Amino acid sequence: MAQDIAKHLERARRNLEKNKLREAVAEYQAIFDESPSNQEAIQALADLYLRLSDPVSAAYFYGLQFDRLLETGDAAKASAIYARFLRGVEQPPERLLRYATALQKQNRIAEAVEQFDVTAERLQEMHRDSEALECYERISQLDSENPSRHLNIGELAAKVGQVDLAARSFLRAGQLSQGMATIDVALDYFNRAHALLPKDRTIALFFAEARLRKGDAAGAVELLEPYSPTDNDTTFLALFGEALLRVGELDRARGAFEAFYRQRQDSFAKLFELAGAYLRADQDDKAVEVLNQAKEWMRIAGRENEFAAQSDRMTTVFPNSIALAQLVATLYEELNREAKYFDALVRLFDLYLEAEQVKPACDVLDRLVDIDPYDYRNQERIKRLEGKADPAFLRNILSRAAKAATIPTRHEGFGGASNERAAPLTEDVRQQQALEDLLVQVEIFLQYSLHTKAVERLERIADMFPNEEEKNERLRSVYERANWWPKGKPVKAAPKSESAPSVTPDAGTTAPSLFAPAALNLGFNAETQRDLAEIAEFTRIMYRQATPRDVVSAAVKEIGKFLNASRCIVSVSMGKQNAPLMAEFTGPGVFPAGGAQISAVLALLSAASPDALGGIELAGPGMAAVRDLKLEVALGVRLVDKETQTPAGSLLIGSERQRAWRPNESFFLQAVGDQLLISVNHTRTQAVVRSLAFADEKTGLVSRGAYLDCLLAESSRARAQGCPLSLVILQIDRGKDLLNQHGDAALEKYIEQLARSLRGAVRQTDLAVKYTAWSLAFILPDTGLASAKILAEKLCQVAATVEAPWEAHDLNVSAIVAEATVRQSDDNEDRVTEWINRAEVGLEDVRQQGGGKLLVLATP
Repeated sequence: MAQDIAKHLERARRNLEKNKLREAVAEYQAIFDESPSNQEAIQALADLYLRLSDPVSAAYFYGLQFDRLLETGDAAKASAIYARFLRGVEQPPERLLRYATALQKQNRIAEAVEQFDVTAERLQEMHRDSEALECYERISQLDSENPSRHLNIGELAAKVGQVDLAARSFLRAGQLSQGMATIDVALDYFNRAHALLPKDRTIALFFAEARLRKGDAAGAVELLEPYSPTDNDTTFLALFGEALLRVGELDRARGAFEAFYRQRQDSFAKLFELAGAYLRADQDDKAVEVLNQAKEWMRIAGRENEFAAQSDRMTTVFPNSIALAQLVATLYEELNREAKYFDALVRLFDLYLEAEQVKPACDVLDRLVDIDPYDYRNQERIKRLEGKADPAFLRNILSRAAKAATIPTRHEGFGGASNERAAPLTEDVRQQQALEDLLVQVEIFLQYSLHTKAVERLERIADMFPNEEEKNERLRSVYERANWWPKGKPVKAAPKSESAPSVTPDAGTTAPSLFAPAALNLGFNAETQRDLAEIAEFTRIMYRQATPRDVVSAAVKEIGKFLNASRCIVSVSMGKQNAPLMAEFTGPGVFPAGGAQISAVLALLSAASPDALGGIELAGPGMAAVRDLKLEVALGVRLVDKETQTPAGSLLIGSERQRAWRPNESFFLQAVGDQLLISVNHTRTQAVVRSLAFADEKTGLVSRGAYLDCLLAESSRARAQGCPLSLVILQIDRGKDLLNQHGDAALEKYIEQLARSLRGAVRQTDLAVKYTAWSLAFILPDTGLASAKILAEKLCQVAATVEAPWEAHDLNVSAIVAEATVRQSDDNEDRVTEWINRAEVGLEDVRQQGGGKLLVLATP
């Protein structure tokens, strides 16, 4: 046989040389008939039939060649033969499947999916549905995020009776469609899955969630009801509670939410939403029970401030609820926040009187007088109780009120039964009484050195009685005693102290401000006052820097220029594990020093003893390190961390000429050094806020959970440094409707795009917060109301250029701008709480106006 094959091969080759193609085909065919595995014959026959324009026969032999190459593991060459010679000719499904598998192994996913799809269709035409189903499963593995792939599996699996596979495929198709914001399509897929497996919990959960997003809360409850007696999983409880809340079954929703929060106490927003629903349904007692439970859980979690802020917001939304007002008053009493407690009692007193509950109103008035007997509004409250309350009680309250002297004598007493009533007070008399009451309070505060509270009352007088000091000698005297005058009024000279030298300011010297009364009393000269002003300016410059290195570089440059130094060096410790931050300023003609020279002079500074003001002079013999820096004299201070009282760095200035250092320069270096450390710590904290757990994982913004902490920290820093602090909240109009229409994924994607665009429009020192699912907040340090408004306008303009991932023709944004109050009498928590509440009220006003607004809120 081998000899016959050899003879056929010889004759076939001679025929090819003579271009006798058909004779060559006959010889190769004879070889193939005798030896079907002969590769030379197979390859030659395929090529010859192609040359003879017989594609069907050529395809047959190319197919054999393709199969042989796959068996030997040469998938690349086999795929090339198929693509070139076999693609246009109908192939058996087995060969199509092998080709698709070869493409998959070569990571040619798109081509593999196409071939599996063709194979599945061919198998279905041949009624081989089970094999076609396997092809569709292979496709779903390669193109797993395409819902149509899972839909094909579901439909075919249902046809062949594989119910479980069909239901899971419909479920996956629904999940993917829901993520693409096609909620109606997703509902159809979930419905088909539920019809196949009506008792499957997972399918029911996804189906219920989709119905809830569509607004069919009753349908969601119907799906979840069978699992409610026994299912205590947090996912189920959250979904079931939300559905019950929307259909108005508040008591059952309460049970679900309480069971949820007993397991996961990460956010308590739904309890506040439930309480609001109870209040709208006039079930105030149940609302308070829910809030008390939330208060206990949040107290254990250390989130009392967040609970207080939420409670304040609810009192704004439900101002007529007595039960809610009682809860808020009790809360602030427990938190020992006197100012907020007083305001809550005032609100409660008004509500009791409106409801004609005289006894509780009297109890509240009694507590109000205990807290602040000098409040000028006490007399008005007493008057409102006349004829309703016990006269003996009113007499007792009146005797305890510090403003009783300003009340006209009541010859008829508080009998309340007499028909003869005292003549009503005119508005002018009432205004005069109010002024007298406030003056009494200011004089008492000044007598007991409560300057901050005195100034707060004076600010109120200036607002209520503008220009009154021009005609009221007593008020003018009080202004002088407090060393305070209304804005826009010339500051009068403070009384001279016998122990302090007289100060005569230069013609161009600005009068000392309220924030530096010590400078006036101690007789500081114009240079010292100029230094104080520069310290404030340097602080603002350092505060604007983005990194600790930027802070140090800016500080050394500004200090060196201001003090006209030849060289200025700053070193700040960054912890034991990190090298200290160093920066150097050099004057004209002075070359920068090397690291060894700087280290030597700083070591000399660390070993020396400071004077009374903290300054250390380096000059004279034995100071070789100073001379190495080409300096004749140097003055330095050691920086100390105020919290740990540990060394934190050094600050040194030097002159290449002889120079006598003044005491105010030591004071200046020490003060600027303290602010330098604060600014460095601030920028390090900012970096932590942006990069660690405070950041929202998708947008990179500060998360809502850290919002309150950031406000408290920035407010405290702004008060300490005397800088303004503003807040801008940017919200997408109709955000909740958009969420329901397009789904979480689409809105989240839009917010991510919006956040990326807006980050370039704010400073690095500003904090951007993901406020809600459809709004962003920007905390703006060292920014007044006017500057914040300009930034808000810019943010709105940038936001208008961001396209939504859905068809959006009427997508608008609104913004509110609010500046933190500057009343020194408020504690930091009260200040931030008022700020948050004012911003929330502003957002509600924008919503009621229809959106598309920029609202600048007045600062109280």
